[in-house]
Amino acid sequence: MGLKTSLWVTVVLLTSGLVHLALLVILETSWNGPISLRKPALFGISGGLTTWSIAWLMTQLKPQRYDSVLSNLLALGLLLEVALITIQCWRGVPSHFNHTTTLDAIFEFTMLALILAATVAIVYLSLRTRQLRAIEPSMALAIQGGMWLLALSCGLGVLTTALGELNIALGRPYELWGRAGVLKFPHGVALHAIQFLPLVAWLAKKLKVDNRSQLVQAFLSAQVFFLLYACWQTSQGRSRFDWDSIGGVLLGITVMFGLYAIATLGKSCFIAALAKSN
Repeated sequence: MGLKTSLWVTVVLLTSGLVHLALLVILETSWNGPISLRKPALFGISGGLTTWSIAWLMTQLKPQRYDSVLSNLLALGLLLEVALITIQCWRGVPSHFNHTTTLDAIFEFTMLALILAATVAIVYLSLRTRQLRAIEPSMALAIQGGMWLLALSCGLGVLTTALGELNIALGRPYELWGRAGVLKFPHGVALHAIQFLPLVAWLAKKLKVDNRSQLVQAFLSAQVFFLLYACWQTSQGRSRFDWDSIGGVLLGITVMFGLYAIATLGKSCFIAALAKSN
């Protein structure tokens, strides 16, 4: 069976996400709210990208016997999770933190079980990134950093669910922490580092950037500090950009790393374009 199942699931999820995104625009429905078309759109696109990334990762790891089985099971788990979210959206009910009926509770319990299983699998794969095939150091760093950030993001997603349930039990809004902290903020900020960082490593190689590992490290550092910033903001009950002195420092460090990396990449693009024109 190989990785064909994972690739087909990638196509299905991305197609579903893009269709729902188009419907969101065409129908001019609300972007916000627990039953917005935004949820199947974003979860479809995000799930599709993650499924593709895991399938690609398997080609970079030193092979083990059941790799294709693990990749395909992960893909099918993500497909089922997104399917349940999509069904709930079209039923006109929230997909998360919804125990209104027995069916709603079963759906939510199933999604939580799938998330926990996926988190365990992703942590396992992150540990295995120490045993990559012979690839460039910059790509190895991108894969390792991206996978651990994905694993951490999944763990934060589980924590977000637990804290949301605690809020409900205490009669508070499930999506907030404290006065205005956005619980899902830390979960989302580094979720797609596993796509972004390898793309940077690939582009840096194409542009013949010097010190490619240093460039990837700069982008990785920016993502790590932005994740720390998101965690700090939420834990202090502050909205995304209502920062205090510590939040300001973390955000400033994020910007410095990001600007350095962008400037380095931009310089290489300019040099490559200049060489091509001559």
